[in-house]
Amino acid sequence: MKEELLERYQQLLRLYAGTTNLVSSRVLDDLSRHVATACAYGEPIPEDEAVLDVGSGAGLPAVPLAVCRPDLEVTMVERRARRAAFLDLVTASLGLGNLRVYNGDVRDWPGSAAYVTAQAVAPFDEVYRLVRGSARFPLTLIARKGPGWRDEVERLEGRVFHVKPLDDGTELVAVRIEEAV
Repeated sequence: MKEELLERYQQLLRLYAGTTNLVSSRVLDDLSRHVATACAYGEPIPEDEAVLDVGSGAGLPAVPLAVCRPDLEVTMVERRARRAAFLDLVTASLGLGNLRVYNGDVRDWPGSAAYVTAQAVAPFDEVYRLVRGSARFPLTLIARKGPGWRDEVERLEGRVFHVKPLDDGTELVAVRIEEAV
């Protein structure tokens, strides 16, 4: 079932990628690797948590994460209406009851979460500034990062507790912030 849902998501992404400018052709060429990485975002998250995905765009990592971890409640936040409409379509097409779309600015999201994912959005400290109004502490930020992420963590005064090297030379990094800074 999981593999079938992930394949259907990839089909939808390929179908709509060009018309809604969702992802680059380079991402489409290596989509299965990106989906596998998205599922790995769930590794540092305990069971039955709420996850906020900032700048969801095409749904990476949120959609595969919700498929791979049905125990999580995942909210995708996307400001751009066309991309949010695509995410609504994906959510309905896959029948994922644990996945929601919020079309708007993350600073206006009325919920709260202790786990935040952000792929290709901003440095950790900037993501923190965007979500701190809806953060539950301790707060965990999870992102795929290239070189230089340690400087981001230092500026934030966070504690790294999960680093997973990825096959493209980046790393999946989870940072815990114990209290509001």
